[in-house]
Amino acid sequence: MNRSSIDIVRIIRNNNLRVFTTSDIRTLTNMTQTAMTTALNRLAQKEIVLRLKKGVWSNKIADHLNPYEAMGYLRAPWPSYVSLYSALADHGVIEEIPHILYGVTSARRQHLQTPIGRFHIHHIPAHLMWGYEIKKTGNGQYPLAEPEKAFLDLMYLSLIPRSGLSMPVKRSRRWALDKKKLQKYAKRFHFPVLLQQIQKI
Repeated sequence: MNRSSIDIVRIIRNNNLRVFTTSDIRTLTNMTQTAMTTALNRLAQKEIVLRLKKGVWSNKIADHLNPYEAMGYLRAPWPSYVSLYSALADHGVIEEIPHILYGVTSARRQHLQTPIGRFHIHHIPAHLMWGYEIKKTGNGQYPLAEPEKAFLDLMYLSLIPRSGLSMPVKRSRRWALDKKKLQKYAKRFHFPVLLQQIQKI
């Protein structure tokens, strides 16, 4: 590896960069744009880093990288978090483990095929970007919707025909959700049809 590539590897290790942006590297170095891009591409060829999309990378040598860790980076600078089927599975509300990584964002929706998985990130209005927390896992972390918020995000989007999403099949008599929190959160959507559906549940 050349000097620029070695410098970037050192920076990635010293700063525990698991998923990062080109801008992150620019901030931590005094490299020119050309030198930095060339060095990152060389590291990608050696599979030390993986290019997830333009300007977003993952550290392949990071310990136990969870693909969900990339969720907060893929639609930046707009916020996004793990939700829908992925969050419901993570919380054990549904048994099926989706092979697609689902999230929501205030940006336009996007489907991305990356080296660490296929992401379907759906749009919800900016005023609905709440109800998630940072989940720590090993040396990493990712923004994860609370089970009730993930359920409501999914129900909200399932009521919008163009989303292509539908509610999962219930395996028991009732959903393993906090009923009071579900009703409280549903009111914050200000979406009458959603409230009607929650009352039926």
